[in-house]
Order: sequence, then structure tokens, then C-alpha cells
Amino acid sequence: MIAALRSKPFALALATLALFTLGSCAKPVGVRGHGTIEIDEIDVASLVGGRVARLAVDEGDSVRAGDTLAVLDRGEVGAALTAQMAQAQKAAAQYQDMRSGPRTPEIISARAEQAAANSAVEITEREFQRMQELMINHVISASELDRSKSARDAAVARREAANEQLKLLENGFRKGQIEAAQHGLEVARAEVLASRSRAGELVLLAPSNGIVLLRNFEVGEIAGPGQAVVTLGDPDRLWMRVYLAAPELPRVHRGDAVEASVMGTKQAFKGHVVEIASTAEFTPRSALTEEERANLVFGVKVRFDPTGGVLKPGLPAEARFTGARP
Repeated sequence: MIAALRSKPFALALATLALFTLGSCAKPVGVRGHGTIEIDEIDVASLVGGRVARLAVDEGDSVRAGDTLAVLDRGEVGAALTAQMAQAQKAAAQYQDMRSGPRTPEIISARAEQAAANSAVEITEREFQRMQELMINHVISASELDRSKSARDAAVARREAANEQLKLLENGFRKGQIEAAQHGLEVARAEVLASRSRAGELVLLAPSNGIVLLRNFEVGEIAGPGQAVVTLGDPDRLWMRVYLAAPELPRVHRGDAVEASVMGTKQAFKGHVVEIASTAEFTPRSALTEEERANLVFGVKVRFDPTGGVLKPGLPAEARFTGARP
């Protein structure tokens, strides 16, 4: 019994030493993986397409947002814009004319026409009355009386038309006519904007700062709608995809800090985890043994902070997940 009591402190010391030894031999917290530096690509294309008339950049050139990359040629687009602009000008003139109402000379002319029509009615009416008297006395034939009556009726009709024309000018255009002219002008202007937008698609501008990765067409070739004429890359938006084994995946989370190193420089490039794949790759779907589970890998996307062009796409890199949990 006494020997057993004396051995307890010794056993406790051995247990403490064993725990310390195991702790010092434990696997470090950091997770590592390898991949290739990639760059975000932007395909610059036209919605209408056309023949490549000019290319303003070469591969490797640096461009700023708004710089001209290429110019396309498509004759019918420019012709349609010219026609729509002419239609819009015509619609604007008609609308303005209706809003202004009839001009004074038009009203004076209409009144003169009315007076002439009234005089014609008086003359033909007197002529018809004389013809009636001659017909009673059997001096003229019935056909001559009919011709006189027709002339009188035509003069009366012209007088009614002149009266209505004068009334229309004096009252101005109806509200519905003015609104219709206004809507016609709005339609014409909208068509001009649509044509101008299509014409604008013939000049390809850089949507953001970047470098020219590819010239996909040469001068004289025809680029279809939606086909990338120039491909840009943003050197400030670099990333890499690292494949981690399944046992290490629970230690990595979105937002975790990452440091990457590449050959040729000792600089550490900082970044963070932006995406973790939800499905495994490269191994069977159902892994039953411990070894097979270790072979399961998941893609982890790492986005790097801007490096000012120091970090280049295509370089192999090693990533250290410094924010990984134990």
C-alpha cells in the first residue's frame, strides 16, 4: 500500500510529460495547397456585329476604362440612324405646327375663299331662277335647266366646304390631334435612341482598366453579334483554385486569410477564401475506407488582394491558409 501511494506522484509526472510530448508533435494548424494564378477575363463584344475596320490595341497593351479597342463597320446601321433622325425632325415640326395653331395668312385665305364661294352661290342661284322662268315660257329645254341647277348645287357645296375650313382654322386643332402628334414625336425620338444605341455598338470601348490578353479577330474579318473581338484581363483581380483533401476541409471557411508564395520572389501575397466547393472531385462518389476518404478533394477559390502587377497569371503558387481552424 505504501509503495502504491509513493508511485502516484511519479505516475502523474509521467502523464504530464507524455501530454507535453504529444502536443509538441501535433500537426500544425496551417493548411497548405497548390494551384495556378488565374485572372478575371472580360470578353468585349458587339450586340450587332460587323466587319472589323480598325483595331486600336495589341496583345499585352494596358488600357483604361473608356479607351477605344476596336471599330466595326456596318453600313445599314448608320443609314438607319440617319433615316430615324429625319423622321424625328419631321414629327417635331408637325407637333410644333399643331401646337402653334393656324397662321394668320391661312385664316385670311380661308375667309377669302368663303367670300368667293358665297358670291358663286348668289350668281348660280339667280341664273337658276332665270332658267326656271325661261323653262316656263318654253324658251329653253329641260336639259339646260338641269345644268343650271347642277351649277347652283355645286356652288352651294363649295360654300359649305369653305365655311367648315374657316371654322376649323379659327377654332384650332382638336386636343386629340395634338396629343396624337405628340405621341408620334415620342415614338420617333425613341427610335432615334434605339438606332443611336445600335450605332454605338460599332465602337468597342474598354469597360474597365486592364491589359489586352487576346485579339480574337483581325482587320477585315467579320465579327458576329456577341463574339468577343478583344479579351481583357484585370491584373488587380487575381485568384487561384486550390484542392484540399476532405479531412482538411472542415478547418477552412469562407473569409479565412491566405498567404501565397511563388517562385522567384520571397514576397508573400495575401488573399482570402471566397468560395468552397460543395462536391468532391477526382475520386469515387462513395468512399468507404479511411484511405479513400483521405483521397477526396474539394476545390477552394482564393481571391488575392491587388498587387500592383507584381503577381502574374499563369504562375504556380503555394497557398497557406493562415486562418484555418485547428
